[in-house]
Amino acid sequence: MLEALVAGVPVRALYVSGSLSGATRRQIEQAARDHGVRLLRTDTRELDRMSDGGVHQGVLAQVALTVQPTLPELMALRGEPRTLILCLDEVQDPRNLGALARSALAFGATGMVVPGRRSSSVTPAAIKASAGALCRLPVVTVTNLGQALDRLQREGFWLAGATAKDARPPWEIDPGDRVALVLGSEGRGLRQHIEERLDFRVWIPMRAQSESFNVSVAGAILLYEWLGRARRP
Repeated sequence: MLEALVAGVPVRALYVSGSLSGATRRQIEQAARDHGVRLLRTDTRELDRMSDGGVHQGVLAQVALTVQPTLPELMALRGEPRTLILCLDEVQDPRNLGALARSALAFGATGMVVPGRRSSSVTPAAIKASAGALCRLPVVTVTNLGQALDRLQREGFWLAGATAKDARPPWEIDPGDRVALVLGSEGRGLRQHIEERLDFRVWIPMRAQSESFNVSVAGAILLYEWLGRARRP
């Protein structure tokens, strides 16, 4: 919670349980005052109700989400050193969605595209895992990811997807100035009709007998390779 306040997440109010330890409560209360956030004291039972049974650790935040842009609005944004849009193909775990949003914001991705069905949405669990990044990163929800990728291609974006088939390491690929990085679901990866649309196939080399990376870890590595590393002098 403190990290979210410091990062500038638009917190409207904090609900704090009286059972929270004294030192932690004082820290949170001071941070709320410093950032002009309304502070409301309540009990654990009420926090359980408000969080719908989710883990809250004695404090909840009411946040203002950014207005979700349309796909054309997202495509019109420009990033440095390149414009990169993160596209998720049925990533269903809200913790992975949140972690990917956190990495995308940290490394400078322009925004994120997620399907409206068979995919995690922007839930409280995802926002928590993102440390508030989902309140600041532009996220577009589409009804058909394949059609969205087709539109990105028509507008000059290269499509690069994480897959082991006929793929190259990220440092061997120049994704250009405008790229959509496509990541697949936790279990099966990219669907076939999504993979068939790719201009580039990328994989992360690992030592023998190592298990494949979780999608959020793989995404963070690729975002660093194509955004973070490119900023180095």
